[in-house]
Amino acid sequence: MATGTGTRAAPPYAVTAAEIVNDIRVALDDGAAAAWTDAELLGFLAEAVREYSQHLPRVGEAALTADTGQRRYALPWDAAAVISVEYPVGEEPPAYLGRLRYKSPRFEGRHYDVLLSHDLTRPPELLLGFDPDAGETLTARYLHPHDSDLMAGTYLTVPADHHHVLVQYVLFAAARQLQSREQAAPTNNSGLLMGQLAANTRRLELAWLNALNRILYHRLGAGEIVAWG
Repeated sequence: MATGTGTRAAPPYAVTAAEIVNDIRVALDDGAAAAWTDAELLGFLAEAVREYSQHLPRVGEAALTADTGQRRYALPWDAAAVISVEYPVGEEPPAYLGRLRYKSPRFEGRHYDVLLSHDLTRPPELLLGFDPDAGETLTARYLHPHDSDLMAGTYLTVPADHHHVLVQYVLFAAARQLQSREQAAPTNNSGLLMGQLAANTRRLELAWLNALNRILYHRLGAGEIVAWG
């Protein structure tokens, strides 16, 4: 079953945050929760998902119903980019609008542009270069972050074959916390321990970056091309 879009997959690929935390505890050799609480590890895992989303967001679809004379349509608040806009829906082969900067003199016609929002004053918007037929549907495919509001029973939307990247990030975050604790309240006056903690943190950070970069490398050439005028 393909899970590369980052959408929730059916069992056996569906994995909860609690299951990932259990794997992390094994890797940390902290089965008794002596060093990190579940809340701390869930927090690290949520941080890992947010970082992952910066590089590999998931794909969503928004069905927008056209209104008479309306050329602006609100997109979901978390939309970070638009991949394509299908209109009219249901054509074979599918009919897509061309993307063009709205300031272009050629924008009038079957074109669209995206007006992204960089704050919370308004949602991102889809801007059309024509008046669609009232009642028709426009389907916008867009990129948005994976769900990072995690509780123990939350199913991850990150593809199952990428969970090792999340685990690797949490190992780095845990090492970073150990280093920070030692800096705040040294257990001895030796610089050797601090040096060891710093080296371990850096080693785990590089291991996470290498795991992420391997995925990004394999994704090269697999993305969709959006034409600009």
